Amino acid sequence: MLTPTVYVIDDDEGSRNSIECLFNVHGISTACFESPQQFLDSSLDRPVGCIVTDLSMPGMSGLELYEKTRAAGWNIPAIIITAFGEVSSCVGAFKAGVVDYLEKPVQPEVLLERVKECLTVSEKVHHVELSKQAAEKKLKTLTNKENEVLELLVSGQSMKNIAAEFGTSFQAVSRHRQRILEKLGVEGDVSLARWVLDHRRPIEVK
Repeated sequence: MLTPTVYVIDDDEGSRNSIECLFNVHGISTACFESPQQFLDSSLDRPVGCIVTDLSMPGMSGLELYEKTRAAGWNIPAIIITAFGEVSSCVGAFKAGVVDYLEKPVQPEVLLERVKECLTVSEKVHHVELSKQAAEKKLKTLTNKENEVLELLVSGQSMKNIAAEFGTSFQAVSRHRQRILEKLGVEGDVSLARWVLDHRRPIEVK
């Protein structure tokens, strides 16, 4: 299990050290980076935790960094900190999905509270991702015909209608259905539909 970590990205060393000290005092794992590119090059694989980044940095802004993590498929919440708060950049950050947008000087207790909330969300998202990965492995055990039957069952088709569509017997469809239920570890058509819909539901970071 990965340790939830706060990834602090700021080109100002004093600011990085101050934030790192705050989190370390409260027993929160922290990793600091002096630039967005250094963070992206750190060989992280779908990190669990929270990003705390300055908005204005040479080469790449904090918002651009967050957008890159989203494009890479990282469902990690982010907090942007800025010394020059503007309504337009604040609106843009929230539209992109950033959790919070804080102006310097940030009150330590406010930052700490928001980060703890983000870490809780990130852990939940990580558990959902692991569940989806496990579900995907089960789905890959289905044959092509079982996948076809699965789609029709989830769409609400009866086994009688599925048999007619495939030009086969009710008993043959029933056997396919039973193997699907066994492979996916569910009981009944309602549970099957719920399982599939849960697997296909997008992961939300909020």
